[in-house]
Amino acid sequence: MTDNEKTYSVFLKELIDDSMSPKRYASYYRSMTDPSLMCDPGSLHTILCLEKKHLSETASNSLEILEHEGNFKPSWIDLKWKLSAYLAVQDVFPSPIIRSRNDLTLFRQWYFYYEAKYILIEAILSGLNGFHAALGLLLRLFLEFSLLQNHLYRKICENNDYSVIDDYFDQKFNPNWSTILNGCLPQNSFCKPIRKRLDIHLKGLSQSSTHPYQPIYSPKHIGAFVPEQSLEGLFFSFKISMILEPVLWMYFVNFPMLFHPVDIEKKFGFNYPVGLFIDEQGATILKKSIPEEDYILFYEYSKNSDDYKNYMDFYNSRENLNHEQILATWDKECKGELDNIIAGHCMQMAELRGLREGMALQSREEPPEIIDTISENLRFCNWRNYYKTLK
Repeated sequence: MTDNEKTYSVFLKELIDDSMSPKRYASYYRSMTDPSLMCDPGSLHTILCLEKKHLSETASNSLEILEHEGNFKPSWIDLKWKLSAYLAVQDVFPSPIIRSRNDLTLFRQWYFYYEAKYILIEAILSGLNGFHAALGLLLRLFLEFSLLQNHLYRKICENNDYSVIDDYFDQKFNPNWSTILNGCLPQNSFCKPIRKRLDIHLKGLSQSSTHPYQPIYSPKHIGAFVPEQSLEGLFFSFKISMILEPVLWMYFVNFPMLFHPVDIEKKFGFNYPVGLFIDEQGATILKKSIPEEDYILFYEYSKNSDDYKNYMDFYNSRENLNHEQILATWDKECKGELDNIIAGHCMQMAELRGLREGMALQSREEPPEIIDTISENLRFCNWRNYYKTLK
């Protein structure tokens, strides 16, 4: 056996072992005593829970430039703040127990956000590797999943049941994009420019990426005659930020509590309500992800929402807990001894993020045992007769 064959065999064994072992998922949350002192959102590895093995040599070299070279660093830091804000959005997702045909819908209603998050990570990796055509395709998918999540959330709130989610997963619900765009935000003057921005990006990505496009959009124009990194391609962070920005605006409108941080442990200990509230850490990250003028506009808009008034009334109606009462709510049997409240808060928030994402995914059916028969029928000599039996 040659050295190359040995290497391939080791890698193949790792893949087989991974496929046979329980799946692992990592979620991340950090906290500071004074969040206002944050000057950098952290490394991409930390923000997205990426390990070094997830990056190719090209991706690692690209990341090194973006993190440290002066011309690239400011826009890269801006994108990382936006990514951090996007991850903070999930902390306010509520899970009301309302009418549904499927008990799992309570958890699966956020599938679209978590699928968009996965696609966004792939888009970033594509940019780091110089896969320019793939980047546009993935950003269109990211935008579509984000629009669909907000549209469905608003329909759930409007109908006070999960039928719209049940219908979607039963393949009975397939709205067109004009309907989704129309329903993803409230119908008011504040949201009109957000909807227009989303519409422009949806059409732009369709013209330049997701359908056969004009030569002007070809990656070859930036010097990529094979899929590889180029100097111009390193500015992919601008393209991602441009799409991510209005997606964040959409979440800011639909989840106004993002602008009103509270001390969660002070009222609930570690028995958190699912979603609803954001802490000072998450709210500060959000504030750093947009210009101050934009923040003020969204903040003022959020104060006039019914959600803000109702949730703050609920929060303020509860008695304050002292330090000992907060610690008493910690589950020592399952989670071990607690060093301090901040550590417990980080563990709790990371756990909630992981549980939400894991529960949002539908279980996959096993491949049919007749896979060989299906493959045989797809051969052209057999397909000529087989396709006539299909409806």
